Amino acid sequence: MAEVDGSPALGIFELEHIARGVLVADAICKRTEIEILASRPISGGKHLIYLRGGVAEMEEAMDVGREIAGQSLIDSLFLPMADEQLWPAIPESINASGWTSDVILSAAIVETQTICGLLAAMDAACKVAEVVVRDVRLGVGIMGKAFFTMTGDLDDVQAAADAAREHAAERLLALEVIPAPANEIVGLLIQ
Repeated sequence: MAEVDGSPALGIFELEHIARGVLVADAICKRTEIEILASRPISGGKHLIYLRGGVAEMEEAMDVGREIAGQSLIDSLFLPMADEQLWPAIPESINASGWTSDVILSAAIVETQTICGLLAAMDAACKVAEVVVRDVRLGVGIMGKAFFTMTGDLDDVQAAADAAREHAAERLLALEVIPAPANEIVGLLIQ
């Protein structure tokens, strides 16, 4: 079996919640020496993470990912020597506009069951603290779910996240705050 760029292992995580998927990708970047090929929401309202790296590093990344994913993990795959024919099937990275030009101090991802719930949460978050909304997805391609990401100083992001949680109420599916996103995932998360 052939190696790709000296990194033969392929790792994939399929998660139930987009917000948890972003948190998993961030944790993997911070705690392991693995390349994230893609981290993105997909149809069905799920989140996929594709990883490439050495076998030992991938084993560590898979352990970290499973730990952080918890109940949100739908499936995972670890191929220590992925065949060269698999690599072209892996989607290319997404570079989310607006994420790469600024220093990101902290981020939050808010995911709701409904578009109305998300817009109520986003409105409340923006009114209570100095945050910048980075990405918004309203239902299309994610089974009617909705999510947005926001960035700012940790205190502001936390206050905005609390307001979003309160206003989304029972419509909230997941909300994750990342105090200092890994540089490797800033701009590669979602678009």
